Amino acid sequence: MLWTATNLYIQIVAGFIGAHLTAAVVHDHAFGFWGHSAVGLIAGALGGCFLQSYATTVVMGNGALNELRPADIFLLQAAAGATLGGTGMLAIGVLTHRPKSD
Repeated sequence: MLWTATNLYIQIVAGFIGAHLTAAVVHDHAFGFWGHSAVGLIAGALGGCFLQSYATTVVMGNGALNELRPADIFLLQAAAGATLGGTGMLAIGVLTHRPKSD
């Protein structure tokens, strides 16, 4: 599959959404709306730049490449972007976490 700007945009938006969904689930490691937004956008952009072809490589049981429909490509790119955004947000949240003193 060729690199496209559309897939880059899909991964950027999905990274943003993935970071905010992860922040909603993991309250202890949250670090603010703008921080989540920045990390999600950066992680999605990096994934969109470097991992587009890997996200849509689907191999059948005999080793042949599977031809994907546009809807499949969209879902795979969105899943990759959301995963990268969520993982990036969680990694930064764990690294910057300061326990509250009682």
